[in-house]
Amino acid sequence: MKHITILIPILAIAACGGKKSAPEQPKEPEPEAAPAAEAKTAPEPDPEPAAAPPPPAPKSWHAKADLAPVKGAKLKGTTVTFAQQEGEPVAIGSIGWFDGIKAGKYHLVVHDGADCGANAAKAGKAMTGADIPFTAAKGADSLSVGQVASVQLDGDSAIVGHTLVLHDDKKGKAGKALACGPIASGGD
Repeated sequence: MKHITILIPILAIAACGGKKSAPEQPKEPEPEAAPAAEAKTAPEPDPEPAAAPPPPAPKSWHAKADLAPVKGAKLKGTTVTFAQQEGEPVAIGSIGWFDGIKAGKYHLVVHDGADCGANAAKAGKAMTGADIPFTAAKGADSLSVGQVASVQLDGDSAIVGHTLVLHDDKKGKAGKALACGPIASGGD
């Protein structure tokens, strides 16, 4: 009976699947290589905005009128110059002087016509707003009217292609024509 007593526990163990082993512990995953520490860099600064191109230089225009004395006038003609920068009034001057002109008041008037003829009769009507009064001083050697906003060298109301007439002054208005010449682009 001794054998039976030993046999029963053995059979019981066998019936239960043999010797029980301790449950396996779950395997821990093998440690992965630690990710390389990412070098922290400062964020890149925003790129500098592209420098705006400089604005274009203002346009400039030049014109001149070679004035010759009209029949009967006792003076020597000269070249009247016009210069204008975009957005600015026209500057009027001269190369030389009207030799023989007396000190006093005069008018430079832009006329519609394209040429003068012998006595400025072909010069046409005066353009609106194109009467430029000035004073001739004794001993002057050039004309410097300064800047005049009433005439333009560019656009629809440009004076280029018209005539410029020197008039004497008659009670504050343009009087007798003394010299005349066509206004051409160019000049200094």
